[in-house]
Amino acid sequence: MTRARRGSSLLRGSSLLRGFSLLRGFSLLEAIVGVAIATAFLGAIAMFTMNLGDSRARLARMTREVECADAIFNAMERACATAVVDGRSLGPGVAGNESSVRIVHCAVALGGQGQPAFSDLVDAAISFDAGGKRVSVAHGGQTDVLGAPIRNMRVRYLGVDGWKDAYDSVASAAFPVGVQVSIWFDHTRDGSGEQSTAAATDDDSTQSRTARVDPPDRTRFFRITGGPRADPLAVRGMRDESRSDTREGATR
Repeated sequence: MTRARRGSSLLRGSSLLRGFSLLRGFSLLEAIVGVAIATAFLGAIAMFTMNLGDSRARLARMTREVECADAIFNAMERACATAVVDGRSLGPGVAGNESSVRIVHCAVALGGQGQPAFSDLVDAAISFDAGGKRVSVAHGGQTDVLGAPIRNMRVRYLGVDGWKDAYDSVASAAFPVGVQVSIWFDHTRDGSGEQSTAAATDDDSTQSRTARVDPPDRTRFFRITGGPRADPLAVRGMRDESRSDTREGATR
């Protein structure tokens, strides 16, 4: 009787040990699977957070670029609509070179019965600072430096005889047909204007030459109200010729 009980106890004990061993093995496997799932989940969250941060940075950069281009183009459009050939004490009505342009124009205000009334002459100037990679817009004595970093800006003047890199309406005694402004944004810099580590070793002159080869990020042609008229097909041909001249000059 005693031996039977001892045998039964031993069998029961060995069964419990085997069951405990199986339980421990299953729990360890389960823990490994759980750690793997948690690691994958955390990695997915980290990647999503990084992508979200990059998306926000790109959206902020695009917003700054759109605001910068709008500020430049709106200032040019307003100035070209009421430009004068000779600004008298303010100088030539349209004058500038490849990196800056200054237009003297009539300020417009609402007169009687809501009709536009032309008032005193004011000047609007757009200048590109190659060192600071910024464009400033000045109007009526107030200057605003735009936030988006710009790699290059080019201004060209279309006359009746073709494109010019500089213009003076007093010396020419006439308006140009229009003015073209092209902008290349600098994507190697962040919103504070700091250059990235990878791009810090690049030479600015190399970047400027590259900007002339690459198509501009934003470009617009502004007709001068009261300027000489040109055939649209001829203007388009002059634009295409100017682009080829730009590429050839950059590769020399």
